[in-house]
Amino acid sequence: MRAEIFTPGEEPAPDGWDDFVRSVNGCALWEEPLLEAAAWGSRRPLRAGLVRDRGEPVGAFCGHLGLLSPARRFAAPGRPRLPGWFQTHLPNSFSRGRTYAAGLDPAARAAALRAFGRALRRRLGAGCLGVLHLDVERDELDEIRGLFTVRRSTAPCSVLHNRWDSMDAYFAGLPRTRRRRLAALHERIGGDPGLTAAHETAVDPVRASRLDQLTRMKHTRRPGTAAPLLPVWFERLNSHAGAAYFTHRERASGRLLSFDLVLDVPGGWATTVTGSDGTRDLYLDLYLREIDRMIRTGTPAIQLGPGMRDLKASFGADAVPRHAVAVPF
Repeated sequence: MRAEIFTPGEEPAPDGWDDFVRSVNGCALWEEPLLEAAAWGSRRPLRAGLVRDRGEPVGAFCGHLGLLSPARRFAAPGRPRLPGWFQTHLPNSFSRGRTYAAGLDPAARAAALRAFGRALRRRLGAGCLGVLHLDVERDELDEIRGLFTVRRSTAPCSVLHNRWDSMDAYFAGLPRTRRRRLAALHERIGGDPGLTAAHETAVDPVRASRLDQLTRMKHTRRPGTAAPLLPVWFERLNSHAGAAYFTHRERASGRLLSFDLVLDVPGGWATTVTGSDGTRDLYLDLYLREIDRMIRTGTPAIQLGPGMRDLKASFGADAVPRHAVAVPF
């Protein structure tokens, strides 16, 4: 197996990249235009690689070199001057930065990982200490191996599995006090004459970028370092068949007040980027809108991502264990 490494935003993807990630039902963020837009706003250069076996694509990988000074982001391209670990992760998501051809067995997946690691080391040189695989779930643990491999548990991913036939049934399954509060909130926001709640395929990119930044600033200890997603990233997602937004807007002006981006993934949906002007009840109602549509469409599950585990559990989500696996070179 051989891997071809490229830098999104600076180099074109290898031939067949988009066709491959679509063939394995990779979410919209795997596609070259979205990786390019993510790279333009990233503090660290993204790297991605396509692995081929006898000329046929069998695996795709994405991530960035960690522990690298953000000041180096806009330096001349080339090998890193400071050592670090390459972290596999799909940008602007809670998803793993690894995807494989359908039917590829564990041994072949491990071989694809090794081919990617070899190509990455040739590209980045001694400044890359190894690969730190993030968002590793139980099904991948036996595939990611090497000498002196280190595994650590990380924050679990909250997943809400669809087991209801109506919102009434959903509310009925919640603890009494939680049921009353969420049902009342859902009814109050749904009946607010000044608001509209919707499921949309496009939003104003500039407004969405601003709301995303406000949300990131609220959840970081250093708000001044919160880099917004560029409007072009939202422009390229707008009207993509595999992406949708759950939104709240001012009824009179149509101004976007909150949104949650949901992507089609194998097994259901994955929530990713969210933005709000700070009204907590709207944020909670977005979850309820997503659950309602999940039930009505028969979607098997929603991945709500790591973080705020207790809050997500209160909506009925289960915690799926995740790990980080370090494979030194």
